[in-house]
Amino acid sequence: NMTAKQIRVMVLNHMEKLDRTLFRLEQGFELQFRLGPTLQGKHVHVHTNYPAEGERFERHKFRVLDWINPTGREDDSDKFCTLDLKISGSYQYYFGHGDKEKSGGGYIVVDPVLRVGEDNHVLPLDCISIQTYLSKCLGPLDEWLDRLRVAKEAGYNMIHFTPLQTLGESRSCYSLADQLELNPDFSPPGQTYTWTDVGNLVEKMKNEWNMLCITDVVYNHTAANSKWIKKHPECGYNLVNSPHLKPAWVLDRALWHVTCAIANGKYKDRGLPALIQNHEHLHAIRGVLWQDVFPKIKLWEFFQVKVEPMVEQFRTLLQSGAKSDRSKTEGKQQLKIIQDPQFRRFGNTVDMNSALETFVPHGPGAIEDCCNWLRRRLEELNGEQYHEIKHHQEQATICIVDTVSYERLADHGPKLGPVTRKHPLVTRYFTFPFEEATLEQDLELMNQPEKSCHFLAHNGWVMGDDPLRNFAEPGSNVYIRRELICWGDSIKLRYGNGPEDCPYLWAHMQKYTEITAKHCVGVRLDNCHSTPLHVAEAMLAAARSVRPNLYVIAELFTGSELIDNVFVNRLGITSLIRGMCSLAFHHLLTSCCAKPI
Repeated sequence: NMTAKQIRVMVLNHMEKLDRTLFRLEQGFELQFRLGPTLQGKHVHVHTNYPAEGERFERHKFRVLDWINPTGREDDSDKFCTLDLKISGSYQYYFGHGDKEKSGGGYIVVDPVLRVGEDNHVLPLDCISIQTYLSKCLGPLDEWLDRLRVAKEAGYNMIHFTPLQTLGESRSCYSLADQLELNPDFSPPGQTYTWTDVGNLVEKMKNEWNMLCITDVVYNHTAANSKWIKKHPECGYNLVNSPHLKPAWVLDRALWHVTCAIANGKYKDRGLPALIQNHEHLHAIRGVLWQDVFPKIKLWEFFQVKVEPMVEQFRTLLQSGAKSDRSKTEGKQQLKIIQDPQFRRFGNTVDMNSALETFVPHGPGAIEDCCNWLRRRLEELNGEQYHEIKHHQEQATICIVDTVSYERLADHGPKLGPVTRKHPLVTRYFTFPFEEATLEQDLELMNQPEKSCHFLAHNGWVMGDDPLRNFAEPGSNVYIRRELICWGDSIKLRYGNGPEDCPYLWAHMQKYTEITAKHCVGVRLDNCHSTPLHVAEAMLAAARSVRPNLYVIAELFTGSELIDNVFVNRLGITSLIRGMCSLAFHHLLTSCCAKPI
């Protein structure tokens, strides 16, 4: 018997933006766009990036759909435009009417079709049962089948391998030293296995065991000892391409020197021994921070103006008869500090046009009066900056002390023992690949680009943060406030807005994606909630160009179904990982069962 084609109808309504509403469809379905009451009688045009038959999918390439009027009636009640859904993935549509480019839109997600066995029979998505294996524990590749057989006999039909690539120094499953190379641990002495051997094993499991295999893609970070990032430090957040991190880096260096001092017993006479055992020791840490560290590093100077040069510049303008340029301002502009893009100490300025608008001389001696008024206002602004940085330092103190309390005192914590260079007071937020020196000597390196480009920010997790915000970008104070639960073995990757911002990184990670998609039927998006959406979109498009029926599972913890839908819609996620996330052990999964959304 012939099965009738399933038809789904999308009713379009004016100003209905459904970016956070999920529409899942199956391959073989026909999707019809019809006009709702608010668009009847209007000249509506519908655009989509779902490719025309025979064409290749391009995310940013939209085409206009043709309207079909089956009855030939003059009204719009029966006309529709249609998509014959044959390709899995995430697709966008939008519509407008008349001259309006966009008056609504949303996404559709088309599910992949997974096949197993030599006869390629369909494995329904709601029948998937996954067993996760820590790849690094499986031994040589030629012994894997013996170890995986238990999953087959237990009834699992999919295996999730943690990353198969070369691991970093920490040996964490999710800190990769080389995204393109197979983990050498899988090759026994005298033999070298390749990605082709992995592909053969996966194919054997698919055909003979009716089991499919997926593995992770980790886009957010790379291992701190990755050789390629030392050659291409622009791929991370450093003090050259991200100068807004300079104050946080200064604090981080100061905390490292506090670690060294505590480890050497220099604070013992102030009630702070190397072995932190009680709340009195925690109180002593607060004292060291507020009495020694903060006054010494003077972070507020990065956010203030040097008053006298600003006043002299203003005086010169007044003496030359300069007036405010009204064309540059919309009404009277409040005088405020303009942040120096290079974040130099006292490198900030103020808008002199606003100063001329605010302080206007009238009569003899008025120029000096205006200069004094400006001086007082600049000192007030500097004071405001000082207090704002003080608030950041208060939060940093809370986070530092809470971290020490958890790591050294808490019964449920790791009980790290004495403060040492191996187990510092707090995890370092930045790499420092140079020999130890004094703090003063370290800080001199900050203004040497050939050195400071190698001070790379580590990645981590921020409790309760907005998953759609990048916490390492300008405007975020996460690093200076020490709010990052830091993974000291991994460097946060900096993609920018597109491949033109960091060509090497985008090319490297696309190769990594294509290798993965070639050898496995699906991917697990590690740390999906922190991966920039435009990066994951581009990489999954590359993966689907290699494997059109790509199964995508994501580790997604946003705390909001609507935000979940943003990720699911834009990335075409098939299944979500739900459950407890152990921050202490960085995603050491043992097993999971994935359900389609």
